[in-house]
Amino acid sequence: MSRPVSDRKEWTGFQESRPYGAKYDLRSDFVMVYGISDDLEERIAGWKERGYIIHLMTGVSWGEYKDYLYGKYDGRDHWDEAQTNRAGDHLLHGKDVPYMVPTISFSEYLAAGIKRAIDSGAEAIHLEEPEFWVAGGYSEAFKREWRIFYQEPWIPPHESPDAQYRTSKLKAYLYYRTLDRLCAQMKEYAEVHYGRAIRFYVPTHSLINYTQWRIVSPEALLVNMPACDGFIAQVWTGTVRTRNVYKGIREERTFETAFLEYGVMQELVRGTGRDMWFLHDPIEDNPNYTWSDYNVNYEDTVVAALLHPYVNNYEICPWPRRVFEVAYPKEDGKGKEMIPPDYATELMTVMHVLRDMHRHEEIISDEQTDGIGLLLANSAMFQRGDIELQADEADFRYDGTISSLILPSEHHEEMLNWSAF
Repeated sequence: MSRPVSDRKEWTGFQESRPYGAKYDLRSDFVMVYGISDDLEERIAGWKERGYIIHLMTGVSWGEYKDYLYGKYDGRDHWDEAQTNRAGDHLLHGKDVPYMVPTISFSEYLAAGIKRAIDSGAEAIHLEEPEFWVAGGYSEAFKREWRIFYQEPWIPPHESPDAQYRTSKLKAYLYYRTLDRLCAQMKEYAEVHYGRAIRFYVPTHSLINYTQWRIVSPEALLVNMPACDGFIAQVWTGTVRTRNVYKGIREERTFETAFLEYGVMQELVRGTGRDMWFLHDPIEDNPNYTWSDYNVNYEDTVVAALLHPYVNNYEICPWPRRVFEVAYPKEDGKGKEMIPPDYATELMTVMHVLRDMHRHEEIISDEQTDGIGLLLANSAMFQRGDIELQADEADFRYDGTISSLILPSEHHEEMLNWSAF
């Protein structure tokens, strides 16, 4: 039985691409129906019948967009808009799922799908993961965007530090342009056709993670986007278990990294009036870990999130079906098993507490700030690319990995290891 609309809050929610299923009905405040597939309207109706506030989430850089890629949308093949590396290879999220150069044409395609969600009653739209890989920048679509933006012939990113920096700056701008265009355009559509306001959010990894994973995103630029209503901090085991260096030792530091990632996302909206949800994932994208591994890392992220008092909204789970209906490796490596009952009980308890604790009623003072702050700018992402320099132009060469610099042979004993910091 659903609650009256006037009494409803949106403190917790989850995303799911499947139709309604009782086994993964988490009884949160809202559901983000994922993707703009042919059955979008039916999926929205199914979740709405169960009393959920309906949001739409879809990828702004990748997704199941084969109709666009193969010309079924407008009669033109769009593979030239796939992000492409120096070798000419497409950068893929999966089979026939490339990361896209966010062209005007691509934004119009997304707009058509978003209109269907608005027509079906969605109250908010989430355009997730505006991501342009540092290794990209060689596609024909990107070359066109370079000529338009800089009014000069395209320069390969690897040719100089300046070319790499300008390439990354353009990548961030292109996703800002797409998000700004879609948010404003769709808000106008909802007002004109239905006389109602609709909200737009950007689920995004942290600036720390994008810098470490060598991805360019608009990130902090989005604070200045008038039509953007807030964000989801996509911080979970998959990002925070990325190894980093402390006191010369490289290893996983799930809790510490999560604390920093949630912190930088909290500060993204602090004082702006925008919304922020912190994401937790009971498992992660890698299906090869055991339930005990997922459990301990989940607890680390939840505790790290709770230590940031200015955010009290949560995405309690992405893809709950894969948590409650998929088996993962046993501790002894012999076969797989479904979620242990004690972990399932823990998850439901935590998720319900996050929904019901109402910490928003507390008064938090902004009059003073304790501790030490760390300043990190968008330009950190702009300086992670490979530069092809002559031997006499540099004291080191970059080996193309996330975290190491290869020094010339005479300096091998001084090997440098570094992370995002």
